[in-house]
Amino acid sequence: MTNRFKVRPLSYSQLSSFEYDPAQWYQNYILGIREPANPAMLFGNTVGDTLGTPTSMVPDLIYPGIKEFELRANLGPIHIIGFCDAYCPETKTLTENKTSVTKDRWTQKKVDEHGQLTMYCLMLFLQHQVKPEDVTINLNFIPVRQSGFDFELPKPPRFETFPTKRTTRQILEYAVYIQHTVKLMDEYILNHG
Repeated sequence: MTNRFKVRPLSYSQLSSFEYDPAQWYQNYILGIREPANPAMLFGNTVGDTLGTPTSMVPDLIYPGIKEFELRANLGPIHIIGFCDAYCPETKTLTENKTSVTKDRWTQKKVDEHGQLTMYCLMLFLQHQVKPEDVTINLNFIPVRQSGFDFELPKPPRFETFPTKRTTRQILEYAVYIQHTVKLMDEYILNHG
């Protein structure tokens, strides 16, 4: 394993970036040539930052737990990291929020298969010994409208909550996926260094 994986923990965004385009992943995460966030991402971050605060842009969206809950775990020599939007240790409730201008960007099927939620459950198990079957998981989809170059929430703002579950088998399979992907990343680095 290259030294890069020992220095910087592996995140879901790195995994999904490599899966989508290894060359772009190499440019962003290895060479450090990052493209600036696009306006849609910046607006989504703005909305997310306000959620769960008195100035929430979606005041009806209330979720329990610690905002930006940090997860860190080791999968053998692989250090993994994640920040779920909210997690409540008492109720074992995991919440993730997503914005998009695409109205069918999130469906129940997409939420049920979303790797980020599986990775968070894997980290909860590794770090806090919480079984995925015991975790209540909700993904809140917040539709966004684009007006020219600007983005805005509909008035009134709305959201759709998709409850989902994960199993021990799923997180074990995801752990194998991470290990396999890191090997591919390592090979890519060695072949492009």
